[in-house]
Amino acid sequence: MSSKTPIPGTFIIESNQFEDEDDERQEGQVLKEMLRLSRRPVLYRYIRTRKELEAVLAHFEDSRYRYLHFACHGSGNGTALTLDHVSFGELAELLAPALNKRRLFISACDSTRRALADPLFRRSTCYSVIGPRGNITFPDAAVTWASFYSVMSKASPKVMKRAEIERRLGSACKLFGVRFNAFFRRGKSSELVVLG
Repeated sequence: MSSKTPIPGTFIIESNQFEDEDDERQEGQVLKEMLRLSRRPVLYRYIRTRKELEAVLAHFEDSRYRYLHFACHGSGNGTALTLDHVSFGELAELLAPALNKRRLFISACDSTRRALADPLFRRSTCYSVIGPRGNITFPDAAVTWASFYSVMSKASPKVMKRAEIERRLGSACKLFGVRFNAFFRRGKSSELVVLG
């Protein structure tokens, strides 16, 4: 296998609040176990700071994994790590070098927005930015993502294509009563598809 051959795996970065850690609400950890049970390539990193995020993104970039799953808390203006807040503009700047020809899946309330997608698409060749539309609970996020990744790995084990993502994730969203934003690259900007 060539050193440049992409790996059809999911690299999970997770960061939660201390209360979530105490209550063992770690959706990324659950997702990692589900992917392992499905015998899918998966790497998992838990972080608490922006500095750690920078280091782990470099590791993701070198990993050749195709899909970045970012699980954390979010708001309408950025994402919350355990000890730091990262605005959408800052997050796009950090993510861009690592997301060329890759997909970003976000599991954070109110963070899958054009304010993140468009700057990321301008700075990289990222194919898509997909995640919950508005707020989502830990259980709903975990079950929706686990179902989506499981079905996608059976239907399309080597690569995720837009039409399959829309169909499979749309079905999972309807099944679990959630709605997701899916921003797909359209030149240097984005096209929004609402799923669910």
